[in-house]
Amino acid sequence: MTASSSMPLPAHEGTGGPQATRLRILVGLAVGLAILGAAFAVLLLTRGAPAETGHHVRVGQPVETSFGAFTVTNVKTTFVPDTQGPPTAAQHNGTVGSNQLQVYIRLVNDRAERGLSFAPRQLRLFTQGGTGRGQVPDGSSIGSTLLPRGGSIDGQVWFDLPQDASTGTGWWLEFKGPVDNAVRVTLDQQQVAPEHGHSHGHSHGHSH
Repeated sequence: MTASSSMPLPAHEGTGGPQATRLRILVGLAVGLAILGAAFAVLLLTRGAPAETGHHVRVGQPVETSFGAFTVTNVKTTFVPDTQGPPTAAQHNGTVGSNQLQVYIRLVNDRAERGLSFAPRQLRLFTQGGTGRGQVPDGSSIGSTLLPRGGSIDGQVWFDLPQDASTGTGWWLEFKGPVDNAVRVTLDQQQVAPEHGHSHGHSHGHSH
């Protein structure tokens, strides 16, 4: 009786060896990077076009925003006589009062289909060396409003300055749009000497 012998079949290797493992790792990294890139692109689209914040713009220079443009058209300081309380000689002579910073602004809505929501609280005044959240306007010729697409509006906001505030350079006006980064405009280009009298500008809106 002859014993039959069979040759063993070759065993299959795992699943491709070290080369296949490295290939799977590279594919996984590529997919992960593609997902991160897509998520970043979606984030930029949902936030809209950010305003230019790489440098401080100056008076008269329009700032491009996601809705159109924001411009500080003029700025000046004015002496505001104190008229509170019983009349005094100092009040009569106009020597008692405070300085007021008046800032003229323009908003143009070229892109916001549903209109541009604006309120004076979106503006804040910062001083050189100042900290904190800034100073909100003490008054405005523009109230809370919704500016339709294709419209523009001009107005004025004013800030009562502390007694020790400088009437020279070192002020910035910050504007925070609905979806834009905060923009700061340097208010030292068209400063004028304080003058007696007190008048506020008038706002007006129009469509292109």
